[in-house]
Amino acid sequence: MNASNRLELEELHLANDCLNQTIETLTSHESVRGFQSKPIPEGALQAITASARSAPTSSNLQAYSIIIVKNEQRKNRLATLSGNQHFIREAPVYLVFCADINRLKYVTAKQGYTFAAETLEMFLLSAVDASLALQNALVAAESLGLGCVPVGSIRNDPKAVAKELKLPEGVFAVAGLAIGFEREGVRRGVKPRLPEQLTVHDEIYSTENRDHYLNEYDQTMISRKTYDGRRVSLAGEPEKHGGDYGWCEHTARRCTRPETIAVSASLRENLKQTLEELGFSIR
Repeated sequence: MNASNRLELEELHLANDCLNQTIETLTSHESVRGFQSKPIPEGALQAITASARSAPTSSNLQAYSIIIVKNEQRKNRLATLSGNQHFIREAPVYLVFCADINRLKYVTAKQGYTFAAETLEMFLLSAVDASLALQNALVAAESLGLGCVPVGSIRNDPKAVAKELKLPEGVFAVAGLAIGFEREGVRRGVKPRLPEQLTVHDEIYSTENRDHYLNEYDQTMISRKTYDGRRVSLAGEPEKHGGDYGWCEHTARRCTRPETIAVSASLRENLKQTLEELGFSIR
């Protein structure tokens, strides 16, 4: 079943006073990986960045920065650094959301103090700030009728990305967001999520009936052939088709190795060291 939003897919019936355009936009999200060449209006881009800047931010530190990339050559280089994903080249606008403590260090020194927030907490804070800004930008773009997809593979080669974008010490590209008018035929329908009983808990964490709901979700993903052509091979095992390869098998295989793609294994495996070299302290 290819549903246009999650309410339809999961047959959720909300009261009329709980339905509005915001809920419709959020529950209709689908990652779009194919774009038309036409540019998006400047007013739309400003609305997207204004929405991103309106996201919650810890203690109003605003420890993030957004790099707007339109230059074709730069998009091409970033696409190559991000697993050679062609949709980055196609998208008229590519936003890169960065954790940014460089500005905080500058302000601290400017005011005559010593920056002492060299902690894991500060990195998490800035990464969360950047992520919240990205989510706001995504929702804003989709509300304007644009397609978009977040890009985690911007972290495949952080040093090369930092060099390309001239990021100073203390700025790290957390994720990208490709935005544009979608090409016809790229949508496949809203993807099923894990059952609510697995991810939403009342009062306390619960594992009750976990296997039941995992099996249920597996069957949904198998019936949709979600992972056909996308299976994770182990120890040189060739690609297989058919059979009981669902979310559990796919996820388990992904978790038998660092979260990375093969061409960048050494880079993401050493992310802690890379972050420290880029000006973050993980302690």
